[in-house]
Amino acid sequence: MVWCGCVAAISGFNIGWHIGVPNMPQAVITRCIDGTTSVGALPACLPMDEFTWGYTIGAFSIGGFFGSIASMYTNTWYSRRMNLLIAGAWLIAGGILSSCATNTIMYALGRALVGIGSGMSGASSAIYVSEISTNKSRGAMGTLFELFLNLGILLTQVCGMHLSTRSTWRLLWGIPSFIAALQCLLLYFTVVESPRRLCADKEYDKARVALQMLRQGAAIDDEFADLMASHQHTADHTPRMTIWDILSVKDRSVSWNTLIVVVLQAYNQICGIGPMVVYSVGFLTKVFQGDVALAIDVSLANAAGTVVSTVVALVLMHRVGRRGLMLISLVGTCLSSVLMVIGSTGDLQTLGPVVVAGAVIFTFTYTFGCGVIPWMIAPELLPMHALDAGSALGSGSNWIFNFIINTAWPFMNAGLGQYSFIVFVAINFVGFVFVALFMPETTGRSLDEKINSRTVSIVSSVMEDMDMEAKEMKTKKGGIIPP
Repeated sequence: MVWCGCVAAISGFNIGWHIGVPNMPQAVITRCIDGTTSVGALPACLPMDEFTWGYTIGAFSIGGFFGSIASMYTNTWYSRRMNLLIAGAWLIAGGILSSCATNTIMYALGRALVGIGSGMSGASSAIYVSEISTNKSRGAMGTLFELFLNLGILLTQVCGMHLSTRSTWRLLWGIPSFIAALQCLLLYFTVVESPRRLCADKEYDKARVALQMLRQGAAIDDEFADLMASHQHTADHTPRMTIWDILSVKDRSVSWNTLIVVVLQAYNQICGIGPMVVYSVGFLTKVFQGDVALAIDVSLANAAGTVVSTVVALVLMHRVGRRGLMLISLVGTCLSSVLMVIGSTGDLQTLGPVVVAGAVIFTFTYTFGCGVIPWMIAPELLPMHALDAGSALGSGSNWIFNFIINTAWPFMNAGLGQYSFIVFVAINFVGFVFVALFMPETTGRSLDEKINSRTVSIVSSVMEDMDMEAKEMKTKKGGIIPP
């Protein structure tokens, strides 16, 4: 089970790499600071202004949006494992195209293709890991995706320090293509299909074999019986829902839970993590009045902090709960945004450490709540018949806000300057209020519990009606028979 979860979570590593890869080599690529002499047949750099660079970063997000929406259909047509293989092919193609780019359009197109693969794999990996996990291990397994994502961001920052030259920057886009190809091989030869998905495809014998392989010799009779009962209930009573069914509120409970998923996925981006990862070197260099070395050091500390924070989330998941981690995370990002605004608008000799502390606290608290929880929440809130459509909407929300924030940031930074993060103070406060009022706690909940609880409610209602009818009959009977 852990091996299969780790192989699926390699998708997170690739997404994290492609999120963070533009950060370090930006000046080498866009301003040609390492020279313009061509290396082989490829140009040494791709000159562009800050805003065009922002649009190429946004191309990744737009691709992610379309990939996540497409995942609703591909998760219906194909198995979870096949979806991850298809996403891997997009990641390989996009990485190669960007690494071999001869102009800005070719580079941006490669980023868009990588985005499609990232959107597909983000939704499919989260569903797959949830479906193969036990109730007790789902929280820990769910952090694997974010852990690998943060490792990808950290390693791309480290590699970026050494490969940000005119002759080597293209390797930064080629390395994840190799990793995606390796993941595809591991998926094909070593990973089993989701038993829950096999049951949905009526391949019951294969589902039992897959479940036994995942549980490594443990008794699976009760778990498989529950899985079959859940599938039978869904097959008999609930046809698969589409995105339009959810948007048109065909089932009020499903639509409301999908809205919660959409908002939480949005807060994976709109809380301000994009500028702290993609633009951190440029932003912090500006704050530190041209001290590039300090800006790089803080960016590396942030990347390392996210890995540590993910481990903290893994330890605290069952003690604090999904909702508790989200609340702590949003308080942390809100207060640390305040610290960065205060520190960057004052005397840097005195308040410079405040900026550093704010940046590190921001990424640390973001990771164990807003970074981890949105990716695991959809399978815990949505029933099987609405999971593909609901996950696609949630993932689509994530990517569209990724595009909005990362594309708007250069304009925000130019217009608001050192006050830029005041926007995220307000956004994170609103998020805290929403989570406090509306997010349910799902820690320890079975994936079938929402179905079972509804079934129990229906049965209880029927039993109460029968009792009421029996009492009425006795009352009438008692009125006819003389005392």
